[in-house]
Amino acid sequence: MANEPINYKAVLADLEAKKAQIESAISAIKMIAAQAGNTGPGPGSGVGPSAFLKMSIPDATKTLLETTKQKHSTQAVIDALVAGGLPKSKYTTVWGILSRRAKKVGDLINMQGDWALAEWYPNYRKGKTTKEEDIELPDKKGVIKKAKAKRGRPPKSKEAPAATSPSAVAASA
Repeated sequence: MANEPINYKAVLADLEAKKAQIESAISAIKMIAAQAGNTGPGPGSGVGPSAFLKMSIPDATKTLLETTKQKHSTQAVIDALVAGGLPKSKYTTVWGILSRRAKKVGDLINMQGDWALAEWYPNYRKGKTTKEEDIELPDKKGVIKKAKAKRGRPPKSKEAPAATSPSAVAASA
């Protein structure tokens, strides 16, 4: 059996027959989906062309997440919002708006690039922040006060630097 030549014409004929069956099945499913009003897989499925009209980007995103009941990347959110009737926005604009909403209102969360509703993940812990109200430092009397996070290079220490001049080294020896 190992020495028998392969009949490529028969193999191709078999594959062509299977291809025709698969294509007819695909077209039948597309007709059924079109009659049901479902356009296909993805975050935009089930979203009508006017689903998000007169809505802000955060409100439309929240509605999208509530209806699809799954997390979406920022690009998937943009695509769904455009499919729902909102004008196309830049990636950074949408990410910034949703990020601000997550920080201020707290109803949305970003989980490693995917947006979700905070109510779905009540135990989700956000990363550490360095906000003014989060930093507590003791003052000279030992009283803990809230301090503002400082930016930039740390101040130079007030201690005298180690002597490295040849006369200082000879004097210490």
